[in-house]
Amino acid sequence: MSDMRSWDGLRETLEARREAVNKEIGAYPGPITGCDAQFNHLLVERQQLNRELGRLNDEMARDNSPPAIAAFIKSCPFLAGAGGGKLI
Repeated sequence: MSDMRSWDGLRETLEARREAVNKEIGAYPGPITGCDAQFNHLLVERQQLNRELGRLNDEMARDNSPPAIAAFIKSCPFLAGAGGGKLI
């Protein structure tokens, strides 16, 4: 379990989630049609995780204070277990 009070801990949590999504995408049975809602949802989730990791890097470079970390947790939809928004 990562330390949810540090940028590194948050990054570890998001990267673990992205890795799980990547594994699920890689194990997805073929053939995949353009209307496969579950697969498309996984692709969107991976894109959102990449965007949140980029935002984390920007925020980390800007402000390393506990209030900044708490604000990021609250605004990140993937950190619901840490007091953030809803889990996607």
